[in-house]
Amino acid sequence: MPVKNSEKLRETLIKLLNEREVIKHGKFILSSGRESDYYVDIKRAVTDPEVLRVIARMIALELIGIDRVAGPALGAVPIATAVSLESDKPLLMIRKEKKGYGTSKLIEGELVEGDRVAVVEDVTTTGASLLKAIDAITGNGGIVERAFVVVDREEGALEKFRERGLELVPLLSVSDFR
Repeated sequence: MPVKNSEKLRETLIKLLNEREVIKHGKFILSSGRESDYYVDIKRAVTDPEVLRVIARMIALELIGIDRVAGPALGAVPIATAVSLESDKPLLMIRKEKKGYGTSKLIEGELVEGDRVAVVEDVTTTGASLLKAIDAITGNGGIVERAFVVVDREEGALEKFRERGLELVPLLSVSDFR
């Protein structure tokens, strides 16, 4: 289910992503190991303040009842930071794995048991990496019922989330660019 907020913001985001040519055609290997004839080069867009501002506004409008915003490293950290600033909700950064030095934390930022956390991601294919980040949060006492993704590739992530009783909310789907 797409976000319920402003259609104008959604149209603006599509326009900005098209202008930045985030959909690349060719032969690509995805992080899931799958081969694809297109690639969503979202990092090109989420390093742009104008794009980040629109994404942050879209997600921030949906954060009623949320205590914290989280993003898995590396791609979602700029998005989570922008949403944190827009919504005035504290930020959590989820590492791919515990660091082997210092405090050895998997989660950076303060997560209090029972905190309701919205997790954001740049692109989903199968949803596996986003679910791993959610598991890190729930394993440390947080409650995640909803996650947001800028672009869903429509290759199974929504179904995997439903199977787990979680809601994945895409701002856009790859079919919005066809």
